[in-house]
Amino acid sequence: MKNTAFIIVSLLMALSASAQDLCIGSFYVTSTDEESLLGDGGDKWAKRLPVIGDMFNFEQPDVLGLQSVTEAQLSQIVNRLTQHKAAGDILYSQTLELDTCGLVADMPEGSTCSWARLRKDGRPFYVFNMCLPTSLMEALTSANRVRTAAEEINSEGLPCFVVGFLGVNETKMPYTRLSAKFNDCYKSPVVSAEYGTKNDFNLAANHGTERYDFVFASKDVTLRAYGQLQYGYFTKEADGTYKRRLPSAHFPVMAKVTLKE
Repeated sequence: MKNTAFIIVSLLMALSASAQDLCIGSFYVTSTDEESLLGDGGDKWAKRLPVIGDMFNFEQPDVLGLQSVTEAQLSQIVNRLTQHKAAGDILYSQTLELDTCGLVADMPEGSTCSWARLRKDGRPFYVFNMCLPTSLMEALTSANRVRTAAEEINSEGLPCFVVGFLGVNETKMPYTRLSAKFNDCYKSPVVSAEYGTKNDFNLAANHGTERYDFVFASKDVTLRAYGQLQYGYFTKEADGTYKRRLPSAHFPVMAKVTLKE
């Protein structure tokens, strides 16, 4: 009986150890150029950067796709994150291995998509990080190209994630093109996301539910949980009061998943 119990416990431990759990995120940073069109002096990069560094040092995502980020901002973020490396605008945990990375060719003008082939404990998977235009037709053309590129580059049919800014919300055709091929992690059994993903640095006006930022996973990935990060900070205003600020014009979104055996 003791031997049987020992075998059962050993099998459960082995199964637990072999589970390939990942936390995959997307963060629209808001470039310094775009930032000048939104918010006020309290929303500037110098004030946002420390909050962003602390946020992701605490959350420790395995992979984080960044959009609307300048080279200078990217370098500063990487320097602040103590447990991550960068493959272009895709950040990944130092516990992962990078096989290769690149840019998707032939993306329509005004859109970008980078990719990386990573490994967790020897198990390979792909991540595609997109930033698409806000024009519906251009976003649709770009979403089609992302979907095609994911099939071309991931010719092995490995687990695959597509993250990033879709340019339009989930009611439009670009979303349908990607959600037909990939699972929207927002459909996870556990969800913490009270608002839409876009806030424009205006916390008081952020009551919408439209999503522009996404984490998609291939259908061979088990969805466990999805969340929207709502970190903030305070600045002292000229009248002596304090105002709550947000680290970006978009909320970061993250998904907890498991690679199926």
